[in-house]
Amino acid sequence: MSLLSNPEPPGDVASGKHFSCSMSAVLLARVHEQCGEEGVSELLRLAQSRRSPAYLSDIANWISFDEGVALWRAGARVTHHPQFARAVGEDAARRLNGSPVANLLRSLGSPEAVYAQIATVATKYSTAVTLEAVSAEPGCVEIVGTPAEGMQRDADHCAWTCGLLSQPTVLFGLPPATVHHERCAALGAPACEYRITWSGGTVASGPGAEDDTAAHQLEAMKLRLASMFQTAADLIGSGDVDEVLARIADRAAVEVRAPGHLLAVRMTPSGPLHCHHTGLDPADVPACAERLLGSEASDLPSEWLVVPVRSNRHDYGRLLAMFDAGARFFPQERELLEVYARYAATALDSATALQEAERRFAQSSALLDLARALAAAGTSTEIARRLADAVPLVVDCDRVGVYLWDPGREELSRQAVATVAGVQDAPVCAPPIWRPRPDGPVGRLVRSPNSDPIFLDDASGDPVIHRLYREEGFIATILVPLATPGQFMGLLSVSVRDRPERLAASADLLDRLSGVTAQATTALQNGRLVDLITHQATHDQLTGLANRRQFTAEVRTAVARARDTAESGALLYVDLDRFKPVNDELGHEAGDELLVAVAERLRGCTRAGDVVARLGGDEFAVLLAAAEPGDVERVSERIVAGFREPFAVTGHRLRLGASIGRSVYPLDADDADALLRRADAAMFAQKRVHHAQRIVLGAPQAAV
Repeated sequence: MSLLSNPEPPGDVASGKHFSCSMSAVLLARVHEQCGEEGVSELLRLAQSRRSPAYLSDIANWISFDEGVALWRAGARVTHHPQFARAVGEDAARRLNGSPVANLLRSLGSPEAVYAQIATVATKYSTAVTLEAVSAEPGCVEIVGTPAEGMQRDADHCAWTCGLLSQPTVLFGLPPATVHHERCAALGAPACEYRITWSGGTVASGPGAEDDTAAHQLEAMKLRLASMFQTAADLIGSGDVDEVLARIADRAAVEVRAPGHLLAVRMTPSGPLHCHHTGLDPADVPACAERLLGSEASDLPSEWLVVPVRSNRHDYGRLLAMFDAGARFFPQERELLEVYARYAATALDSATALQEAERRFAQSSALLDLARALAAAGTSTEIARRLADAVPLVVDCDRVGVYLWDPGREELSRQAVATVAGVQDAPVCAPPIWRPRPDGPVGRLVRSPNSDPIFLDDASGDPVIHRLYREEGFIATILVPLATPGQFMGLLSVSVRDRPERLAASADLLDRLSGVTAQATTALQNGRLVDLITHQATHDQLTGLANRRQFTAEVRTAVARARDTAESGALLYVDLDRFKPVNDELGHEAGDELLVAVAERLRGCTRAGDVVARLGGDEFAVLLAAAEPGDVERVSERIVAGFREPFAVTGHRLRLGASIGRSVYPLDADDADALLRRADAAMFAQKRVHHAQRIVLGAPQAAV
């Protein structure tokens, strides 16, 4: 017997959870837009539905197949639309543009990726059919739809599927795809066959389109993170643990789409079981919770997405998102469910802490302040600064340093330092870049992450770091790992100049540090997502250089700073000569390889503080902040000289030229926009000269 049920209203609708209410929410919105409240009432009457509009508009809910078909048919009668079901599918991207599922699909990166994973994507909307991509190529995919076991295809269901399949391209700024329904199971075929085509490639095209798509993904990620941080503040702010857990189960159901969810936890190993669920038959919840908590994860159904609810203090239970059969989850959905499981663990930690003595009250308040401080941060660097400022509110100390781990460079970099007010500060001797010894305690921590603090003293810890802290006057220091069981993210250094007993190992201190790391690791994991999307939104995806949007912002910042400091600066616009024949004769892959090589050579020709950007196509730019005229001349000469050497690409030695336009602040212009225009104009003038010279000399258009 299925565990999944339709909770509203019992006994008066067909059983099963076959359509997510994201479908009915779009359907009701369309009817309301055309026919108003009276039209919605008539729709529900004709469909013989006893669901409330609020239930049908909540995208976390599910309805049965028969209910969905009845709503489509009633909607066609109310709106007099001959293709109403298909129109509802076509409305999905517009009306659900900011939903968690839409943001999840955007994170896959392209329409091709969405269609390639259609078997998993489809389960976010319906379990009545299994969709499979049988062939795919750029701009075209063929999909086969097979009715789920025991299900019959319906013409309106097929029409809605056609509309829905046209929408993945819209999520990436492209026009709707064209869907050809080649064969239909509702008309007797063994399966439905769809051929989907679209134009525009894998991403939106046109000037700035890549930047706009990445910026849209960044904004969606920021909205999701803001929602998560607000959830954290709400959860910690509530005193009723059951109310908190119920809200977690509800919000997890919105973020991770599935017909059923169950949160099963115990505050203590021998304590009562707390169960909060959505979409399950209440009579089946106890048995389901017993199976969830009493089985190894590997023994549970593959259609169950299970994550532990645990903190550094306790293992409380598990959080589950579930289908009946045949569905799969995206890796990103596990990460999201883990976030809510951590929120549940944090809420339970807070609840158990509130049951302790009054001396714990100050600690709980401080952790709440820390959560609020971290909730206001976005990037990893911002989180580190907030963390450094907030830790002294939780732990009695004199100074806090935050180091973040860079796995590519295998080093810790100091991101923030905070000294407690009233404590005389001293120069920071601890290194800004720290490469732990492989055989030292931190080196071992990198290889095998755990949350055990490292107490620096003469007998243990890293003797080099211990000596540096001693030279600064700190008589006791604790290094607190910021780590999950599988990932080392960094360290907190917590130090005191006097009363070393403040950092003596004790249950109370370890509890405080545990609360800090529970908040910090969650914040840093989310911060790294923001770092990644921010980098994608501000950098060229091919060369890794700054993109046009980021370069323009850097120029404006540099000009504003130069006005305040009376410094000069310069722009160089660099356009490649004889690049087009490379694409024409060797192909675009060779052209891309050449652009990457040009980017590396430009980096080598410029100074450490200069900003090198790819503006688009074969056009590059360099910002020389705080540059004297001699600096501009030297960098320009290095670039020209750099292009004298051929580029080795795909077995060819290619010779390119470069047309360079310059503008100097404040000599040529006194504001950023004028500076950009002058450099651009100078580059085109230089390019015309080079073109004329080639004509006179009879130089070949390509040196390949």
